[in-house]
Amino acid sequence: MKLVRNILVVILTLLLAGWAKSPWEEQAQREFEEEGLLFRPLEVGVKEKIGQTCAAVALGGLRSVVATFLNLAAYGSFENRDWIKLGEQFELIVALQPRTSYYWEVGAWHMAYNAAVDYKENRELPAARQEALHRAYVLRGRAFLERGIVNNPDDWTLLSSLGRFYGTPSKYPDYAKSAEAYERAWKSGQARHYESRAWLYSLARVEGKREEALTLARELFARDGNRVDTLCCLLFVLEWMQPDAPPTTDLLQRCFENDKDALRMLTTYRKNNAEALPTSGVDHAIALLQSRQFKP
Repeated sequence: MKLVRNILVVILTLLLAGWAKSPWEEQAQREFEEEGLLFRPLEVGVKEKIGQTCAAVALGGLRSVVATFLNLAAYGSFENRDWIKLGEQFELIVALQPRTSYYWEVGAWHMAYNAAVDYKENRELPAARQEALHRAYVLRGRAFLERGIVNNPDDWTLLSSLGRFYGTPSKYPDYAKSAEAYERAWKSGQARHYESRAWLYSLARVEGKREEALTLARELFARDGNRVDTLCCLLFVLEWMQPDAPPTTDLLQRCFENDKDALRMLTTYRKNNAEALPTSGVDHAIALLQSRQFKP
């Protein structure tokens, strides 16, 4: 009888100890997963789709190996233009490696660019179907990339890619979201100067953000490394659009090194404006510069 009582006491003690430490273990598990020190358990559906052998390898701590093989298989789907299968493969890949930004970026690119364009150019489909599938895959790729950012909120490369997706005129743009993504990328402190200029270019195309764009353009122009042709031209346009703007000749001197550079940059800016940036004042400035050039 005493033995039974002792056994029950031991069992009860173990149960109480387990109950007491359970919250701590759960909290530690969450923290380790967030820090990337532990992987979240594979969902049942993922295990079934990758097969028993791959699931065993993944459970053994070699998820990156399984993801690599799936990525190679996805390239085969890309070559065969099997977009449905490719999408399924990348869903599995990011389920295995959610902290690897490369997979999120490549998967989004395949969907929003390769698959979307392939459907749009598929003459075997009715025109309405072509456009519907093109739009669906653009939005699917964009949503896939946004999920990648949720899993990797501090990765500036994914934010920059999202800015490009939202800022491309042929991809159903939203310039406000493009500017926001580029701004986040730039303010991460890890991005290139390109991201700061891309932030400006998107902001300049947002209705009602002209003043903010001008302030940012002036700030960027103050750094010599940012004085690329497009930024110089856009600064000129934003300054010219101000109600109290100085004379055009003064703006040209402020934004460009000399008349020759100004004429070359503004002519190219007007001619190759695929990004649909504002062009107010450009024709007037070109005419003025040309009149100076041919003045006897």
